[in-house]
Amino acid sequence: MLNVFEKEFKDNSAKSTVLFLGDSITADGRYIGMVKEWLRKHRPEWALELLARGVPSETVSGLSEAKHPFPRPNVLKRLEQELAAASPQVAVVCYGMNDGIYHPFSQMRFAAYQEGMRRLSEQVREAGAKIVLMTPPPFDSASFNGPLQAANAADFSYLAPYRNYDQVLQRYGNWLLSGGCPADAVIDLHAPLLEHIRRERSADADYRYGDGIHPDLSGHRVMAQIVLNELFGADPEMLLDLPEPGELAGDDAD
Repeated sequence: MLNVFEKEFKDNSAKSTVLFLGDSITADGRYIGMVKEWLRKHRPEWALELLARGVPSETVSGLSEAKHPFPRPNVLKRLEQELAAASPQVAVVCYGMNDGIYHPFSQMRFAAYQEGMRRLSEQVREAGAKIVLMTPPPFDSASFNGPLQAANAADFSYLAPYRNYDQVLQRYGNWLLSGGCPADAVIDLHAPLLEHIRRERSADADYRYGDGIHPDLSGHRVMAQIVLNELFGADPEMLLDLPEPGELAGDDAD
């Protein structure tokens, strides 16, 4: 689907910069590190720079739950500076996990997410870069350690989320996949990660997908495989050679 990007990277003799923007999952950076290492080994002739510029707790909607220890940062407030500093050819963007602020679905919050994503996409394109949107990864309630709340609870937060919050993330992702936001491509992270969780849990009933919000190492590995296949045209067979993440530490801040 994204062979246009593979051709662009392959044929471009000058350095191409791919800027990754997102929240704490992007700030963690393990999947981006795996992508970098695979490209270094298998595409050494490509003049590519991958920049991970995720910020923990960040949103694109500008929303924040009442019990968050500080107002969540908004990527739109730093976007101009990031684009000017990186001068990317492609921006890969992943938001949504924090944008529903762990509440049941509401049209108001959804509209704020939609508006933020449209503004981000427009600004990236005005800077001369192509934009790739990634759907929010899943929220896995079975891996979450804290209280899970019913829809009629008094309040919600990342410490006490709506128990069916993944349904909210699915709606956000489906909107992206439907073409609701202008983009050069959309990559689905949500469905493959749900399948990964299902497969791992069928083999081990005690499997934990990180803390339910932030993927574990195996989740980051799946994300790296998706990005390599969809954005860089890596053959599925070659992805078996994806480097192990080893002892890389994650950042679970929200």
